[in-house]
Amino acid sequence: MTATKNATLTVTPNASTATLASITDGSNVNNFTPVSLTTSWNLTAGSSVRLIGWFATPAQALVNGANFIPSSKVEGRVNAAAYAPFTGAALGGVGVAGGSLQLFSQAVAAGSFFGARTDQLDLRLDLTGTTTFAGDYLGTLNLQAIVQ
Repeated sequence: MTATKNATLTVTPNASTATLASITDGSNVNNFTPVSLTTSWNLTAGSSVRLIGWFATPAQALVNGANFIPSSKVEGRVNAAAYAPFTGAALGGVGVAGGSLQLFSQAVAAGSFFGARTDQLDLRLDLTGTTTFAGDYLGTLNLQAIVQ
């Protein structure tokens, strides 16, 4: 007999939407509601599990008609680490140049190829020196875990 269990890697948010009730221009105190993320893995190889957040079109991370907030003005962090903007390169084939951010890197090895972690994702707009047009801005933050 032969039996195979495929490797798995999942990211599960507790909410599909993070909201910001009111944008304040010229400020970095534009905090979205936090989102809890559970990343689970059951692997056969690799040295790290990484969570990457990215915007498909960095120049238009949030859109209000013809008005945009770029990914460079959107910052993220997990577990109260320092905020960082979504301006990095793709990592491991995930994300896009100028619109990506590694949210965490978790070491794994033969004894930890099976595991999970839950993190609080905080997002904010840093609009220091920026003025936005009135209206509702919508955007999609893609979250993907990778094994390296």
